[in-house]
Parts: sequence; structure tokens; C-alpha cells
Amino acid sequence: MQRRRMAKHFAIRYGYIVPSIAVLILFFFSPAVYNVWLSFQKISLFQLKRGGTFVGVDNFVTLFKAQEFWLSLLNTVFWLTLVTVAVRMVAGLLLALLVDGKPLKRWRLSGLARSLLLIPWVTPPVVAVAAWQWLLHPRYGAVNQILTGLNLTAQGVPFLVQTSTVWPAIVIILVWREVPFVAISILAGLQSVPEELYESARVEGASKTQTFLGITLPLLRPVLVVVTLLITIWTFNNFLYVWLSTRGGPGNFTQVLATLMYTESFVKYDLGYGAAVGVTMTLIMLVFSAVYLRSVFRRNMEM
Repeated sequence: MQRRRMAKHFAIRYGYIVPSIAVLILFFFSPAVYNVWLSFQKISLFQLKRGGTFVGVDNFVTLFKAQEFWLSLLNTVFWLTLVTVAVRMVAGLLLALLVDGKPLKRWRLSGLARSLLLIPWVTPPVVAVAAWQWLLHPRYGAVNQILTGLNLTAQGVPFLVQTSTVWPAIVIILVWREVPFVAISILAGLQSVPEELYESARVEGASKTQTFLGITLPLLRPVLVVVTLLITIWTFNNFLYVWLSTRGGPGNFTQVLATLMYTESFVKYDLGYGAAVGVTMTLIMLVFSAVYLRSVFRRNMEM
């Protein structure tokens, strides 16, 4: 009787997670394994039914010898990830402090500020990029109309075409669309800081800078670390902003790993080579995640 009861309890407990595990295997684990298998083959998009030719690590050797891969890796790591993550974290922190500040609360504008802050975040990325393409148009765009009207430039600047301005333009588009997530996350962390700590700091005569560095920033550290990890992973794998803005151009100047993988797989139809790019991206992010998890585990052990 006891065994039956334990078996029933076991079946009920684990029966709830079986559907979730099945979904993960079907939609995540299986495609990942299949992508790894494709990376060891020479296979075209039109050869999926009859299969390709096993070539071992040839795709990876070719990939690591290609100059385009290293350019794409540099663009992905520096411009797409490092620059945009740093700008978003700084801008998100400043926006959160502004929305949570006393002036807006005194004027009862905090709710309106939060609503306005969410507008870019609820805008679909495709719409956001299309709007910025219009704003940055060299002849009809509002930005160039303002610049020429102020006599800052004799003619419109092709922001998304010339190499000197294309990456800053992409960074602006991505940051404008994605910074609200960072700001709202930090804002939630700010509101969890006990007010008593600020009162004690004021009693002790601490300045605003000392209060921020000694109370606010240390208590926000867990939120900042988690948000930084999330947006780094999302951004490193991001495809939309570069592809919709420039399609990797001019030439391959703004090519990133995600657009390189798409181009090789679905434009040049070389699925094996494209899969090798995808596997390489996954390995890079696994290394980053492992370093992050190790640092978090070590911090928890020290606490």
C-alpha cells in the first residue's frame, strides 16, 4: 500500500514536468543536435531530402580561415554587443534614476514618464528600424533636414550607407529600441531599496554621490549583473537590427555572425557552412555563460 502511494505521488509530481521536458526536447534540443550534425556535412539547402556528404571539420577549418568570419566576429563582439550593452546599461541607469527621482514624483509625472519610457519597447523591431531608416534618409529624413536647416552640413549625410556613420547609426537604433527594458528592470531594483538606508545616510551627513556609491549601486549590483547577462546573450545572437538596417553592408562592413549564418545558409544555400557559424556562436556564448555562472557561484559561497 505504501509503495503504491509513493508511486502515485512520484507519478503526479513528475507528470507535471514531462510536457515541458518534451517541448524542450522537440523545439530546442533536437534542432540543436541536428544543427551540430549539419555542421560536419557539405550540404545544400536543396539536398536536405537525400542528405549531404560528411566532411568532418572542414567547414570549421574553412570558417576560421575566412577573413569575413573574423570581421563578423569583431563586429559582433565590439559594435553589436560591447558598445550597445555598455550604452544601454549607462542610459538605462540614468533613465531609471530620473524616473525614480524626487522632481518627477513631486510633480506627479512618474506614471507618465514610465508610460513614455515603454513606447520604444512595445514598438516592434521591424517598425522601429523602418522609422529610423526614414529619419536617417539622406534626402528626406528628419535628421538631415534639421542638420541642413542649421547649416551643419551642406547636403544630407547617408548615415546607413557610408562606413564612418553606419555603425553609430545601428547602435542608436538598437539602443533606442532596447534601453527601456534595462531602465524598467533597474527601476524595479531601485524601488526595492529600503528608504531607511537613505534616511540614515542623510542623518550621517552623506552627500548624494556618497549615498549613490555606498547604498544604491551596491544594492543594485545583482540586478545589474543579471540584466547585463541577459542583454549580452540576446544582443550577441541578434539578427534583426543589422539585417533590416544594412543587410550587412556597405559590402560586408557591418556583417555580424548572425547575418553571416543567414547569408551562408539561405542566400548561398550552404547549410553546412552556415551551421558551422551557428555552432561557433553557441560555443562562444557557452564560454561566456560558464564564466558568469562561476563568478556568481563564487560570490554566493563567499556570502
